[in-house]
Amino acid sequence: DYATTGKYYNYTYVDRKSEGDFKGTMGKGFERFRREVKRAAQFDSFLYVVIEESLENVIKHNYKSIFHKTSLPYLWHNMRKITHEFKDHCQFIFSGSREASEDLIPRLLYFGKDMWEVDIQYFIDKKI
Repeated sequence: DYATTGKYYNYTYVDRKSEGDFKGTMGKGFERFRREVKRAAQFDSFLYVVIEESLENVIKHNYKSIFHKTSLPYLWHNMRKITHEFKDHCQFIFSGSREASEDLIPRLLYFGKDMWEVDIQYFIDKKI
C-alpha cells in the first residue's frame, strides 16, 4: 500500500489492513500473501503489515460474531509461519485503530531500515 520514493526510498513497505482484510489474508489469501513477502525478501526489502485493530479486539470481535467466526488458531499459525520464514523481512503490527495507523505508517517509512530489527508491537503495547 505504501512506500517512499526518490531520495527517501529505503526498501521499506507498509501493507495496511482492516481486521477483515487481515483475516482474509491469513486465511484464504495466505499463499498469495506468502509469495508477496517472498518477493520482498528477494529484493532485500522489509514489509510491515499494519492491522488497524488491537489483537485483543480481533479476538473479542471474533467470539462476538454471530454470522462468521474465523478459526483464529489457523490465522495465528499462518502469521507465525510468515514471521519465522521471513523474520528479517516482515513484521505484523496491531496498531489499535485507523488513526493510530495513520500516525504510525509515515514513521515506519521515514525510519525504514533503522527500524527493521525493532519490535514495534512491544512499544505500542507499552505505550512508549
